[in-house]
Amino acid sequence: MSLFRLNALIILFVATVASACSVLPEPLVSKMTGKEAYREPSEAMMPTLKMGDVVTGKTTDGTYAPKAGDVIAFLPPESWEGSGGYMIKRVIGVPGSAVSCCDAEHRMVIDGKPLDEPYVANERASHLEFEPVVIPEGHIWVQGDNRDISLDSRSYRDRTGGGTVPVTNVLGVLDVSTAR
Repeated sequence: MSLFRLNALIILFVATVASACSVLPEPLVSKMTGKEAYREPSEAMMPTLKMGDVVTGKTTDGTYAPKAGDVIAFLPPESWEGSGGYMIKRVIGVPGSAVSCCDAEHRMVIDGKPLDEPYVANERASHLEFEPVVIPEGHIWVQGDNRDISLDSRSYRDRTGGGTVPVTNVLGVLDVSTAR
């Protein structure tokens, strides 16, 4: 093994151990690993995440390809005034899809088909019913898993952007299995 390769492995090992022990400053850790830590600020993602849970996510650096079901950290659009800081929600609708609520069994409907959401905390997929919203190119529709209290795309349908979030506002795609 070359000396360069050995040094690189040692640096990676030390960074990993130091990161786990919170020895390295967070910005350095995120630059080295491409991951960022986010703290769930509310109960809006229960039962998936509890308030105060810390979860890591792969930073997107403006290259996020939206996928329904992803749990993401994002900056809310300016029209969502008062929300401040980042938010954590689940991607429900991707560009071009039509999102509505609800079918006869109280499920979200995507492109005319009911959405299976085993992660939702409530019996109803939403207490706010609405006609189909077509998600524009470059935007996504997000909702919390605890739909009775989550302020999300449904809550801002009457604002600029129709409740959608620009894909460029996504900070990271979260790995909920890392929640602690």
